[in-house]
Amino acid sequence: MLYKKFFFICCMVFSFSVSASKVQHIKRVSICGIKNISKNSILRTLQSNFLKKRTLMDVSNVVLCLRNTNRFIKVNATKFNDTLILLAQEFPEINKISYFGINHIKTKNINILLKKFNLIEKGFFCRVNCNNFFSILKKKYEYQGYLNAKFRLIVIRNTNNTVQLKIIVDEGIPSIISRIDMNDEGNFFKKKMFTDISISKTNLLWNFFSIHQYNSIKFKNLLRELHFFYIRHGYLDFKIKSVQKYCSTDKKNIVIKINVYTGSQYYIKHVLLRECDKLYNYSIIDQVQKKISHSLYSESTLNQAKMYFKHIYLPLGISNTRLFFHSEINKNNHSVRLYIGVDVLKPCIVNNVYFSRNSNISSKFINCYTHHSKHDFFNENYIIKSCKNLFQTGLFNRIQVYAEKHINNSGKIDIFYSFKVSANTRTFNISTNYGKDRGLLLQLLLLDKNLIGTGSELYVKILKNFADTDVKIHLLKPVGFLKNFFLKSDMFYNFVHKRYFFAHKYIDRLFGFSSSLYTSNLKHKKFSVSFEYEKIKIICKTPYITLYQYFSSLSEKLRLKPKISDFFVNDFFIKYIFDFNNIKGKDFLKKGCHAKFIGKFTLPFSDNFYHKLFFNVNQYVPLKNIYDSILHNFLEFGTGFTSGKYVFPFYENYKFYNKKTKSGFQDNSIGPTAVYYEHQNDLVDSQKYQNSLNLFPSTKHIGGNILVHANTELLFPNIHVIKKIFNMFQAGLFLDAVNIWDTSENNTIPLYLISNANNIKNSDSAHISVGAFIRWISCFGPLTFYASAPLHPYNTSNNCLDEYGMNFS
Repeated sequence: MLYKKFFFICCMVFSFSVSASKVQHIKRVSICGIKNISKNSILRTLQSNFLKKRTLMDVSNVVLCLRNTNRFIKVNATKFNDTLILLAQEFPEINKISYFGINHIKTKNINILLKKFNLIEKGFFCRVNCNNFFSILKKKYEYQGYLNAKFRLIVIRNTNNTVQLKIIVDEGIPSIISRIDMNDEGNFFKKKMFTDISISKTNLLWNFFSIHQYNSIKFKNLLRELHFFYIRHGYLDFKIKSVQKYCSTDKKNIVIKINVYTGSQYYIKHVLLRECDKLYNYSIIDQVQKKISHSLYSESTLNQAKMYFKHIYLPLGISNTRLFFHSEINKNNHSVRLYIGVDVLKPCIVNNVYFSRNSNISSKFINCYTHHSKHDFFNENYIIKSCKNLFQTGLFNRIQVYAEKHINNSGKIDIFYSFKVSANTRTFNISTNYGKDRGLLLQLLLLDKNLIGTGSELYVKILKNFADTDVKIHLLKPVGFLKNFFLKSDMFYNFVHKRYFFAHKYIDRLFGFSSSLYTSNLKHKKFSVSFEYEKIKIICKTPYITLYQYFSSLSEKLRLKPKISDFFVNDFFIKYIFDFNNIKGKDFLKKGCHAKFIGKFTLPFSDNFYHKLFFNVNQYVPLKNIYDSILHNFLEFGTGFTSGKYVFPFYENYKFYNKKTKSGFQDNSIGPTAVYYEHQNDLVDSQKYQNSLNLFPSTKHIGGNILVHANTELLFPNIHVIKKIFNMFQAGLFLDAVNIWDTSENNTIPLYLISNANNIKNSDSAHISVGAFIRWISCFGPLTFYASAPLHPYNTSNNCLDEYGMNFS
């Protein structure tokens, strides 16, 4: 028996030594060691490739053919008489696959990847396929910023040559980009460069000190946007040479270096236009050509050119003009020859405008908000603007507009509007409110945006407490015969109980009404003019000199009363307002100017006669050369004047309030102060009250008829310090100067009559202060911490200073 085994082994060794040779006279093929693969399928494979001619067979090709099926670990062959014996060891069959710890890759993608490498149930387990699977999986994690991802494979072998696979993934902590460097910083500032990129709010280069998770796909999109950014600004030769990524030893931090070639900017050398297009307005078109020539070849220049040409053809009724640009680029001298093609379409006329029938809103109201009517030139921009105006009324949930050419005339267009009106246009609520001077109040609000189906807006507000009742009513409706104009009527009534008295109050506005005509926002501008009436009650409980001087200036009929405690004034006046505002921005990044002018003058049949003018400017100027900071300039000027014997009303005086700016002085702490007169409530003449023993100074600021206030802030809006909690963080420095004085000659107080023991400060001096502040947008709103120091005057009392504090502004 031992001899037979030894002989068999020798035959096997001999067969292996000749397995690479060609063998003859093969009649049978025997396969051994197969458990999970059908032998018939293997024989069919061999038969289709080698067994057609059995007289001669290459054994090496047979072994290679079986190996290429990717089902065998190894294959040996031997010949015994006329039989070819194949001894094969097959790969184990996968009975079950499970994976754990995968959170940031979709299960669907994992299954597709497993199937790609034949790692499926009833498939065959191969180490090479597993290694390839983990290699691709690692790249997917790296694309999402998980450079520390680790993988582990557990193989559980069962009987019948089957296995169970467990894939365990430890994703780890995502890697972050700590710094991004780029070799071109001379042409653009970092903020300018990446603010204009379309994904600037989520891109990796938004701020060089912020912490962002690495994401390969987003980073590639950002590089593509970066390339487009330079192209849009005239750098047509821009190229990204290389992008290098450096990881820390623990792979938690990544430093990216971008090497770019910018080249030179291209400029427009010539602007060419067809002569037939110039026939409309040759002189203006020639001026536009000169403006565009020798300018930078950029996206902004081309957009500006489109605006120039549209404004040329718009007055001619040709609002649908199309422009085409063709550029010939000369890379030798970095110049561009720009060809402009103008497609002047035939203007279409609006034949008619139709509105869907709706019983809740009248067509007359809708016509006030639409910017086109019958026989107007058709312009889709007017339709968009009309829809915006209608949505702003709050009466519509959906507006659909479609236009179609007239059946008999292609040059005429019919416009159809379809509306879905809001179900509830009326709001009523009751709440409590708190006023600084009035305490706890009960508040009732009623808002009806569609009063009796006319589209008019009615607003009623009632404030009530134990002391007084305040009622405000206004009615708003569009003016039908004036586009973009609205008529607003207001009325207020304030009833004060006699048994309640507030020491800080000197007047009560009892009753008033106004009627104003104003425009909506047209190209950043608003205008309004109003006629108003006010009935004011003047309370004379603690009289001071200014109050007596005001009484002495009134007519003789009003001065006949021997004693006064309460006094009533009736004023009719005209008020006009002009407002321009083109400030744009988000969060702390602002740019533009806001200017406002207010005028008010009384009519001749009023008890007073004065004219009041107020002007303020709010401007934001980016300073790119100073760390991308912003210069905020604020200026306000107010004056009031009278004529003849009249005195400017003390209740119309300007007072200092720093609601929009920062200052080192508290509110209402600047300007003339009250000098009280100890006497009975008589209307005495000027000689009688000039007794110095009856005059007493105070620290109560009553304001003046002239106000000058200038404030400058240097804002640093992009300071990021601790991760993302201070993304909306701003710091700044400010310089504030303000002065209020009284120029009325009748109000001049002879200070030499006052006792020297009474220390009365010079109220005409300018008040200047400097300081710094930091502002953070928190969950409660903007939160500001500030510190300031007064520069002038030096002897200001502490109760007038505002040296440090916190507010929500």
